[in-house]
Amino acid sequence: MRRILIANWKMNLNHQTQTQLAEDFKKRLKKIKQLEIVVAPSFVHLQEVSEIFNGTNIKLAAQDVAFEKSGAFTGEVSAGEVREIGCQYAIIGHSERRIKLNETEKMVSGKINQCYGAGMIPILCVGETSEERMRNETESVIIKQLYDSIYKVSGLPEKEIIIAYEPVWAVGGSQFLDPDELAPIAFLVKKTLSAMYSEKFYNNNVRFIYGGSVNSIIAPAFWSAKFLDGLLIGAASLDIEEFYNIASEGETFSARGQ
Repeated sequence: MRRILIANWKMNLNHQTQTQLAEDFKKRLKKIKQLEIVVAPSFVHLQEVSEIFNGTNIKLAAQDVAFEKSGAFTGEVSAGEVREIGCQYAIIGHSERRIKLNETEKMVSGKINQCYGAGMIPILCVGETSEERMRNETESVIIKQLYDSIYKVSGLPEKEIIIAYEPVWAVGGSQFLDPDELAPIAFLVKKTLSAMYSEKFYNNNVRFIYGGSVNSIIAPAFWSAKFLDGLLIGAASLDIEEFYNIASEGETFSARGQ
């Protein structure tokens, strides 16, 4: 599986700026071939962004999906609906939704099931808060999030899944995780998922990526890590040149086989 670079635009752009950024991505990233590029726009702009990316190598992701297939869930958007528009991926269990919207592991598990039912690949976010980190609970938090989210999910271990480690204390702030600190987390995720299913499943169907205020300055240190399969970019994805520089670095390391 190729390394992957995901842009999460969150709720930061209006119609004009989102459309322009999509056009900029289309133009600026057309020479990126080694990486799989995925963009997650706002729900209301998915259709238009999908049309802009049509015929390019850029794939589409939803920032979330509902935990049920259909029904009386006012304001929710189903996996089937976003799949019809062209989404191949969906970000599930982002810390902002877990914390600010009280999203439970049961809901996260349901959303993963809906992704598989609609033929989409879930990007499952896991990570600890600063308080949990200070209490040395990082490992126990991640293991619990993994077990509660995907244990007995329909479709596994046959389907593909992306695990995005996003330490809450490093998302949208000025704190950065040292790439050397990421290796034990990657090993923990591999050990946990291999125990749940098999090491073959992990090697063939899982991509482990990182997201936590990554910018073009620190990106090379992460791309050089052979155990890392990609990056999930938030704020830096709103600047086309910044995102391009991150992609370009990833392209270089991927071409070298790193």
